[in-house]
Amino acid sequence: MKYSLLILFILSLIACEQTELSWHTINAEIQKKFPEIERITINELNAKDHANIILIDVRKKEEFMVSHIAGAINLTDPFDIAEIESESEKDVVVYCSVGYRSAAVVHELKNLGISNAVNLEGSIFAWSNAGLPLVNKAGHTRDVHPYDEYWGQLLD
Repeated sequence: MKYSLLILFILSLIACEQTELSWHTINAEIQKKFPEIERITINELNAKDHANIILIDVRKKEEFMVSHIAGAINLTDPFDIAEIESESEKDVVVYCSVGYRSAAVVHELKNLGISNAVNLEGSIFAWSNAGLPLVNKAGHTRDVHPYDEYWGQLLD
């Protein structure tokens, strides 16, 4: 019995690894899970004056260190983000790798009464895939932390 369960588990993992990710599927799942949050596209963000927004990267520090969108602040706790937002009149744009973690943070910000927070659709992966600029402590870079091999499929 244990052997059968182990084989079933291994086959499930193999099937998951062979599944191709698509932006359509990812964005639909985020919309389904967090229907109340607003989104902004990478093109809309790129056209905005970044001096008028608070750009929050909610990825882990290791991911942020590889690259991030210029001007982004690396925070993961919604309470910390809410504190920064309360001291400003600026809109808040939140991003992660593909938009799921950031959608969850925007959801929490809405629960905290922060109504001007939006999720960056496609997040840093879509930003990078469009050839938009990224930075790290050394300056400009094209590198992006893939999160892991599975999610890294979405990086061009």
